[in-house]
Amino acid sequence: MPSTPKTEKQRTQKRECRRRYYAKTSCLYPRHPWTAEETARVMEHSIPDSELSAEIHRSVKSIQQKRLNERKKTKSE
Repeated sequence: MPSTPKTEKQRTQKRECRRRYYAKTSCLYPRHPWTAEETARVMEHSIPDSELSAEIHRSVKSIQQKRLNERKKTKSE
């Protein structure tokens, strides 16, 4: 399990790193409904999210959120 940053400086650095990472793909693509093929590719997780983002025209954050939601959905069934 990854450790949480202990100091304010570490927390700030982590926030900045996360902001830069997500800024690469956020707001680049218009909103549109998820297709079954896109969902399958997200759940397959065979390539890094940053590469998948460019292929399916979704942000990295939306890919990660979709994967989380799908796992929760399957777990509750």
